[in-house]
Amino acid sequence: MKFRTAILALTACGLSFPSLADIKLELPYSAELVLVNGIEKDGNDPLVLKNGANQIAFRYQDGYRENGEYQIFKSDVIVMKFSGEDASYRLKLPKLRTEPETRRFNSKPSMTLTDHQNHAVNFSQDKLMKSGIQFGRDYEAEIAAYNQTDKPAAVKSAAAITTLSAMANIDEKQKGKNVAESMLNYWYEQADPATRERFKARINQEH
Repeated sequence: MKFRTAILALTACGLSFPSLADIKLELPYSAELVLVNGIEKDGNDPLVLKNGANQIAFRYQDGYRENGEYQIFKSDVIVMKFSGEDASYRLKLPKLRTEPETRRFNSKPSMTLTDHQNHAVNFSQDKLMKSGIQFGRDYEAEIAAYNQTDKPAAVKSAAAITTLSAMANIDEKQKGKNVAESMLNYWYEQADPATRERFKARINQEH
């Protein structure tokens, strides 16, 4: 309800939103969704998306057998941006069969995006990284901060909406999480050493 109220307020201020979508995206079984256009989502069911630029985040998650033992591999979070209109697309991921293959994929994920005629579709990709403990990550806040950078898979037009969504839903689905703290942590991790030192010096001056 809060998010709906915020959207209505933005609309009253003259902001427009795209019409409902006409893009269908099919995902492989090994792609486990994390975010769709800034909103947390799981599973790998086919997606219906708006025309224009779209952004998804997912993990490669699958098992393989090596030396007689079954291993589970879960990749870092991969961010993918693509554009389309009134079309069907399919995301394809390689089958990973050995531990070295999983390491190479996690270091440099490889994938293809094709249309219904099996023609390659252009896209940009990156990884949504967070150092330290990974449990309880606030992915919506992280992607909101990411979308305000110049990184390859950032969707600038989605930054304000994503930030609004993360903040508007904090009471309903992110109780106990501090969105501002998550975004500060994200920016601190992206900063170079000199910027981090200036940040810490400023904090110390305020205490």
